[in-house]
Amino acid sequence: MILTPAQTCGPLFGFAMTPPGITQTVAEDDPGAVVIEGMVLDGQGDHVDYGAFLELWSQEQACRVRTLEGRFRAVVRKPEPVTLPDGNRLAPHLSIFVFTRGLAGPLATKVYFPDEEQANGSDAILRQVPEARRPLLIAQPTDVERHLRYDIRLQGERESVFFSID
Repeated sequence: MILTPAQTCGPLFGFAMTPPGITQTVAEDDPGAVVIEGMVLDGQGDHVDYGAFLELWSQEQACRVRTLEGRFRAVVRKPEPVTLPDGNRLAPHLSIFVFTRGLAGPLATKVYFPDEEQANGSDAILRQVPEARRPLLIAQPTDVERHLRYDIRLQGERESVFFSID
């Protein structure tokens, strides 16, 4: 009998989905680098262990990370603001796809930067999110310069803001 994993992502794909070099888009010591660390949590507030991977991307970059004991870490270059064809501007942000066991497809969310208050306040996407939920899309500064904390909660109290993928 051959044993196989029971989950749709995680140990089965972890080594193949995150080959060396894909977890960062820039060297960590680069002046434009930002480290985003966090956890993927289920509805009970428990981490999803090894059962998730994330894709973080902007117009200029993309990286992929997996959770190890529920934690993820990505090193990216802080993106530039984007001007839409209708003239609206989007604040610097990263789009995130969350892949985890039990989901038929990815969940889509975003992470915005805490040092961009003015840009965040006029962002065309953030303005569509109920005001009380907007802070859930903004990473939190840590004690380490250029390191941000961003947890993704799949359900429950303080559930992350997810966007439809059309």
